[in-house]
Amino acid sequence: MNKSYAIGVDLGATNLRVGVVGSDGKIEAQAAVPVGSVKSADSIAALIGEHVWVMQEQVSLPIAGCGCGIPGIVDHERGIVYSSPNFPQWKDVEILKLLKKEIQIPVIIDNDANMFALAELMYGAGRGHKNLIVLTLGSGIGGGIVIDGKIFHGDRGFAGEVGHIVVEPDGVPCGCGSMGCLEQYAASRAFVHLVKRLPKKEKDSILDRVGQDPERLTALFVADIANEGDPAAKELWRFFGRYLGIGIASLINTLGITTIIIGGGIARSWDLFIDATRAEIVSRTYKKNAENLKLLKTSLGEFTGIVGAASAALSPPL
Repeated sequence: MNKSYAIGVDLGATNLRVGVVGSDGKIEAQAAVPVGSVKSADSIAALIGEHVWVMQEQVSLPIAGCGCGIPGIVDHERGIVYSSPNFPQWKDVEILKLLKKEIQIPVIIDNDANMFALAELMYGAGRGHKNLIVLTLGSGIGGGIVIDGKIFHGDRGFAGEVGHIVVEPDGVPCGCGSMGCLEQYAASRAFVHLVKRLPKKEKDSILDRVGQDPERLTALFVADIANEGDPAAKELWRFFGRYLGIGIASLINTLGITTIIIGGGIARSWDLFIDATRAEIVSRTYKKNAENLKLLKTSLGEFTGIVGAASAALSPPL
């Protein structure tokens, strides 16, 4: 069978990743460029168009199309971004229409976590599984749901917003308008809130290390001192893992899917939270689901998003 090629685009808050990917999932060329300070939909569409053209010029390969992974609530059928946490001024933006003005090959769009999930399904940790849930842990929590080998979008692209499962009914206010959302307790800002749950002595000990400024309790910092043996930091990761487990248990109980793939920058601290996550899932799900639970790390690295986006353009199971 002849190999075909597409361009994958993964749009982030600070960087745009673009690459040429073959139908075997192999990346033939790739680049990452800064998004810059101007983040209007028109300027971002122009930036994407420019670097798609650069990729086309860089490789001597026939390009079948372009897939774009975009953060936020994305209606892939209508080509609309209803809202995006990384681009707060985007409201009901017809981004596909703007991209088609800039890109002279067929273009499709979807939520970036959906593209991530598609890559894992086709080429990564999800191979061989027809149903799976992918979570990306970073500044928020991205989610992609695969049912019967296809991305599940729900109505108008609103499925997969797993970061907004409520785990504390009267908890921390979230940017989505709710309170106590999972991503307030199991994403990058989690430790700002979780530190308040420590006993006073432990709380003071860890806050003393950041000048009593909880905003400096980043995931990287807390991971570093936990790995050095700090007991308060280890306890914070246990809290983190427990909340993550509560959220995942709710997904398993709702969907009956027991293959869970976890990625994103915070997944590098896997060993610090995963035992607490697993224990919480087991305690909150049916025994048979707990017995079949598979908690897996993503396996494709930092360019997973472009692999999924390109794959969607080549053979969209969307």
